[in-house]
Amino acid sequence: MKTRAMKRKLAQWIAPLALAFITIGILMPLQISYAQELATAMVTVELSNSPGRAIVNARGNHFVVDSPPPLGGPNEAINPLDVILGAFGTCGIFIFETVSQELDIPLDSVFVTVEADFDPRGVGGMQDVNPRLQAFRVTIDVEGPSPEQGEMLAAAFTQRCPIYTTLIRAADIELTVQ
Repeated sequence: MKTRAMKRKLAQWIAPLALAFITIGILMPLQISYAQELATAMVTVELSNSPGRAIVNARGNHFVVDSPPPLGGPNEAINPLDVILGAFGTCGIFIFETVSQELDIPLDSVFVTVEADFDPRGVGGMQDVNPRLQAFRVTIDVEGPSPEQGEMLAAAFTQRCPIYTTLIRAADIELTVQ
């Protein structure tokens, strides 16, 4: 009788432990493999024949970026700040679009506005003025999802967007979904 009770107690203790070891054995290789799968994004940039103008090459696509006024550029084409804010906004739109499809959330339209605060005097070289982007405001206007679904999409954006997850380390980001 003691042996049967001891076996039952041992089984109650071993079963969860065995399941844990099996689960760890199955999941650990996935976690290790996942952590090692980095992708590399790359662009090349070269000065054009016009002062204050550069050509960006990305995966066979080319676009012009102009130097901003504090650096004496023509500022006719987009400037580097426009590029980073545009990347931030498009990342948001694409995350919203993808996640809405994954979760079967209706998405009729998305419009993103991205703003950033900085002191342009620092770009121009004024001593003791930090030129970094100090605050971001992102407003995402969506039509289709319920307010709860909109919050789910916003949560996915803050977790999955490499631009967001990088910039949040540099400055506060105020995110509004309307």
